[in-house]
Amino acid sequence: MPPAQPEHDATYEETRKRLAESQSLQRVTSSLLQKTDLSEVLEVVCTEAQRLTGAAGSTVLLLEEDGWLTITHTAGVPISSSDRLPVDGSLSGRAIRLGQPLLINDPAGQVQGDYANPEVTTLLAIPLRTNEAVIGILDVVNKPDGFTDDDIRLVSLFADQAAIAIEKSQMLKRIEQLAVVEKRQRLARELHDSVTQALYSVTLYAEAARLALAAGKHDVVAYNLHELRTLAREPLVDMRVLIFELHPPALKEEGLVAALQARLAAVEARTGLRAELHVTGDGRLPLATEEELYWIAQEAPNNVVKHARAQHVALRLEFAAGHTCFEVHDDGTGFDPAQAKHAGGLGLRGIEQRVLRIRGELTVTSSPGQGTCLRVTVAS
Repeated sequence: MPPAQPEHDATYEETRKRLAESQSLQRVTSSLLQKTDLSEVLEVVCTEAQRLTGAAGSTVLLLEEDGWLTITHTAGVPISSSDRLPVDGSLSGRAIRLGQPLLINDPAGQVQGDYANPEVTTLLAIPLRTNEAVIGILDVVNKPDGFTDDDIRLVSLFADQAAIAIEKSQMLKRIEQLAVVEKRQRLARELHDSVTQALYSVTLYAEAARLALAAGKHDVVAYNLHELRTLAREPLVDMRVLIFELHPPALKEEGLVAALQARLAAVEARTGLRAELHVTGDGRLPLATEEELYWIAQEAPNNVVKHARAQHVALRLEFAAGHTCFEVHDDGTGFDPAQAKHAGGLGLRGIEQRVLRIRGELTVTSSPGQGTCLRVTVAS
């Protein structure tokens, strides 16, 4: 009895295809989990969709509020020479209007006008869906033998991955926007609590000096002018610190060490406080951890300037095996840590919350007249 070679070959080919699909989707999923940049994820999605279907090109288009589709990423042959396509009047837009996959193996004459591309011979457009709505399209074009129902199934899997990546990116942007709003609200509160009140006190001393001068009480005038000068310096320091917080260096590009150096240089130049940074070892921490440590480095010297009346502050960053230590030490007036923790003052509560977010350990050593040492230890 002769062997069933054709059946064996078909089974082998089907198994090979399924294995290729599985490996391709694994690459896309791995990209989605490991990469934070949306363009990198969409590059993998488009490349894998193009390669696995045998298409000449693949494109992701996002739906805008004005009824247009914006080409976000392309691999291979583009579907259009334009960067934008209308939902009404384009084949990709037809898939949006239908809300379902669109397969056309003979697109000639299907769309007219400036948005037609005569070089597109076959097209498969799959809507990108989230829980809320259709947010865009994943297109593949120019498969030599034409697209099939099996291609719809396959590209739909890639479209699901692309939609997850886009939704994740949009969610992160919304979170960042909320964080910016929260930060601005905090700065507004600090501006009101420190600068506004200090300036109000300045006007009181200025008025007192005017009345004393009119009464010929020159010693009272001198005293009020001295107090006025002292008070005027405080809002100046606070304003400089707040302005710096609005324009911090980019941690992602420059790293924690460079950001800390820039921070201390600004503190030293703007407040007269002598500041230095000591770094032992080298390395990078997760961006979220570096951000929290950087903002601790914002708050701690800010507290030194406001409360400690210190002449010198030193930051120490030590990269060691398995952990990283970050320390802020000043030679100021010091305080009772237990009392300060109970009162929730000196910014310690905010620092404690940041340390908790990165699962670190906070130690505060201080006593009246002996300065303060704040130490944060995190796993690395």
